[in-house]
Amino acid sequence: MNLMIKSEKNDLFCLAHTLEGHNSAVYSIAICKEFIYSASADKQIARWNIKTGEIDNFSIKVEAVPYTIKTIPKYNLLIIGLTNGKVYVIDILEKKEITCLNGHSAAIFSIESNLESEQLYIGDKEGGLSAWSIVTWEKLFSFDLNCGKIRDLKYIPNQHLLLLAKYNGDIGIYETNFFNEIKTFEAHTNGVSALCFDETKQRLISGGKDAHITSFDLEGNKIQSVPAHNYVVYGIDRFNAKLSLSCSRDGSIKIWNAEFSKVLQKIEYKNIGHKHSVNQMIVINAEYFASCSDDRKIKIYKLK
Repeated sequence: MNLMIKSEKNDLFCLAHTLEGHNSAVYSIAICKEFIYSASADKQIARWNIKTGEIDNFSIKVEAVPYTIKTIPKYNLLIIGLTNGKVYVIDILEKKEITCLNGHSAAIFSIESNLESEQLYIGDKEGGLSAWSIVTWEKLFSFDLNCGKIRDLKYIPNQHLLLLAKYNGDIGIYETNFFNEIKTFEAHTNGVSALCFDETKQRLISGGKDAHITSFDLEGNKIQSVPAHNYVVYGIDRFNAKLSLSCSRDGSIKIWNAEFSKVLQKIEYKNIGHKHSVNQMIVINAEYFASCSDDRKIKIYKLK
């Protein structure tokens, strides 16, 4: 762990911690209480203290590369999706496996939870989508959508809607009571890679393989599209009511105004950023967000 607080004078965010310990690319991170969990191509799941940046003795060795992880803090659960299609459910407090979900044969790319209905959703490389009960771990349904990889899933609270980022370029909207498709529309030329939802303006925001960030209403009408990065957009999120975030395979993180129409800060290797592809970001709280990269590092940034 390297501790440093550095930034340029007018930057919005400074670098608080650089977390080092993995031996290969870090593909996914997740937050549960005071810890960051990380999944790496070294087939290890590690845990880090957010406040100190120190790694602790929590470690899980898996048999295949974990592309994505998800925490459910309400139940102290860690969900691990592997390239062999297996999904492990781990009790964080007991440090033991609860179950292994065997509904997929292709690599797992996305995991999302819906605590209103106590459901877990899983998307894979071949366009397979499944839903599971968080209470019984029974499989509720599975679809073969034949849409290429499902790169991201986003549940919209209070509306019972699940958004799918499909690598055929479409966004799918499904209701989660009976799992019916509400709408599918073309969003990006070469694939949809990231999703977020603006609850205030009721806008769906997507990042694509075409390096654009595009916003739509829930009817699929395009509101705005901006060239955001040099390569595929791997993550987008709202930091707060005034700031938004994006990250990309081009190695950069960008801080935007709320509407993704103006870049306020660019974080890259020559200042306080990563050397290679930034694979994911996650908002920790009102002051911090974290990112992970092919450079084997996790970085924590603080709002100044």
